[in-house]
Amino acid sequence: MMSVFFLGQLVGLPTLHSILTKFEIKSNSLQINYKKLCKELTTSKLRQMFEYIFEQQLQEKFEQMAKKDSSCWSKELVTVVLDDSIFKQWLQSQPTYESMEGCYGCFFSGQYHTQVYGFKSTVLGVCFAGVLYPLYIDFVKKKDPTHSETSITVAQKLIKRWVCFNEKLKVLGIILPKIHFSCDSGYNNDSLEKTCHQGSLIYISVPQKAHFFEINQQKIKLSAWIETVYLVAEKAYQVSQEKLLKNKEIVSIEPFTYRFRAKYYSQNKDVTLLAFRLNGSKKVCIVYTSDKNIFTKTLRRHFFQRTSIEQFFKILKHIFKIQETRIVSKSEFEAKLLRFAFMAIHAQLLVRYIRRKIKEFKGKGFISIQRTLCSDKDFLDLLQQKINVKY
Repeated sequence: MMSVFFLGQLVGLPTLHSILTKFEIKSNSLQINYKKLCKELTTSKLRQMFEYIFEQQLQEKFEQMAKKDSSCWSKELVTVVLDDSIFKQWLQSQPTYESMEGCYGCFFSGQYHTQVYGFKSTVLGVCFAGVLYPLYIDFVKKKDPTHSETSITVAQKLIKRWVCFNEKLKVLGIILPKIHFSCDSGYNNDSLEKTCHQGSLIYISVPQKAHFFEINQQKIKLSAWIETVYLVAEKAYQVSQEKLLKNKEIVSIEPFTYRFRAKYYSQNKDVTLLAFRLNGSKKVCIVYTSDKNIFTKTLRRHFFQRTSIEQFFKILKHIFKIQETRIVSKSEFEAKLLRFAFMAIHAQLLVRYIRRKIKEFKGKGFISIQRTLCSDKDFLDLLQQKINVKY
């Protein structure tokens, strides 16, 4: 069935119904048998099955890395990333909210810029050279009144599971170095940073610009520091670089970055911060970490590895169209999310493989593959053969 679903995605057919309709199969016996299979396995068993697969995939990657030189960890940009996303879902019938365990509710969605009904899912994964391998997935429950604290609590729970996974690897003789952990401003939290430290993760996040820092023995808001220090230093840098460029002493002007140390007042700790602009943006970006000796390039590169999880959510929503599949319960959505997450790994790996092997696809994505295969007779025959076997 996973083969059928993935082959269907390759030709732009995101649901089992759309696949059967494509081949003019009117019987719904395959759909009934699939739902029956999911119920027999139970949500708990499905979760265990997929999480075991996710762990095995990462175990193989870490085992390969452990056999190489220690420098490969930096080259591969191995980073643990965490983020959440709202999955908009219209249910086929009015739910009994008790069966939803508080996971279904009204959340603000950055995608739609408004409140939507659906599920808020938090994903912890490991990024290898831009490819995200999801590891653990959990839900943020809407019924808890302290919503932001609940998001942090869920994140801490996932990191603690990472710690347990790390211990399993040690038993197998796979010793991991300290790995960088990247998250956005929504997970800028002192208790979360402490949990990361316990799990040998180097915490990287985004501070609030309204927060106070002690910089050069002066207590100042980060927003005020940007106005009084960063912009002045940036302007002076640009003037000096333009002179060098005019005199042909340099070929081009490198982007301006400002790395400094400060005391984070609200968290009562010393941190390393990096200020910069992203691709000439008017907005000044600042990231920080508790690692005092981290290099500028290392901090920036590992922080932006979190874009891999954004790409992961994009695959689920916009390419695989996970929100088009109707469900009636939390357990059905969880099973669907795990299945789509598994396929997303292989979609990323397939794109990288085709880019490497076929020059015409260099720089192109999964949608380009779909457009090529959707009218390919041999590929459609392969999908039909898979359906006939299951049917």
